[in-house]
Amino acid sequence: MRPPRHDIAVAFRAPLGSIGAQLFQDAISLALRSRRVAEAVISCAVVTDEEIHAINRQYLGHDYPTDIITFPLEEKPLEAELVISAETARRQARDYGVRLREECVRLAVHGILHLTGYDDGDEQARRRMKRKEDALVAQFMNSDRTPG
Repeated sequence: MRPPRHDIAVAFRAPLGSIGAQLFQDAISLALRSRRVAEAVISCAVVTDEEIHAINRQYLGHDYPTDIITFPLEEKPLEAELVISAETARRQARDYGVRLREECVRLAVHGILHLTGYDDGDEQARRRMKRKEDALVAQFMNSDRTPG
């Protein structure tokens, strides 16, 4: 069996301090492996609330900023775009009492779970997705020994 081939590009259009592309690449790769995705091309953009608000309004008809938006492009191999708000990630980390890097991991994992069949549209599906998300974030954070 071939090792997974994951091409993951990260672009920062909003600052996240010391958090770099590698954190997102590693979190996305972990989520893809957990879902047994052998091949994927994922682009992840870290943006401002203003930018994600405009994207949310234009493509989803929601007139507010959000934490993450996923855009599936192809199924086989999986191709997709993730758009994550740096400002919302900061607020949520503060509100949830977690480090910013953990919230960024959670958002990246959440996006991949959406792209690979998980949904949070109803309470039962939301609980199922949250359990998987929590397990992957814990796995990542337990293996992540970098400060911050």
